[in-house]
Amino acid sequence: MSSTGLASLEMLENKIVKAAELIGRLADEKKKMEEANKVLKEKIESLYIKNEEMAKELEIFKMDKEKGKDFDKTREEIGNKIEEMLMKLDGLDI
Repeated sequence: MSSTGLASLEMLENKIVKAAELIGRLADEKKKMEEANKVLKEKIESLYIKNEEMAKELEIFKMDKEKGKDFDKTREEIGNKIEEMLMKLDGLDI
């Protein structure tokens, strides 16, 4: 084989080696990306679950707040009735 043929063969071999190295690096990067993607999906799922839990807690807090408002309203009504009774007692001149 001529020296030109050997040089061409050598260049082809170098290109194949570089292509194989590139394919290896790309495969490694793909694996790392897939692992990172898996971790991110797990974090998203965890955040989704936490979000649902917090939404439930918020609903409970809202219900408790409404109960507190009802309690305050009832307490105010009782206070008003007591004031009315005290005014009536003051008016009796006992």
